[in-house]
Amino acid sequence: MNATEVELLVRGVITHLGLPFTLTSVSAAPDGWSIVVRGETGNVVRFTLMAGRPISMRAAIQERLEEAL
Repeated sequence: MNATEVELLVRGVITHLGLPFTLTSVSAAPDGWSIVVRGETGNVVRFTLMAGRPISMRAAIQERLEEAL
């Protein structure tokens, strides 16, 4: 999976769930992917997404973003 595909996964979760976040960046990290999103109030959420199957990655993205609400 490349950065563009990870970006699409993150944007897809945000859109599908109607979450108040905007994707800021996706970059490769030693453990997988470093994700940065910005909330409507300007808060920044950073997390590392482990590489894996897309369905597992999507679930992990959803979990992290819902925790950040």
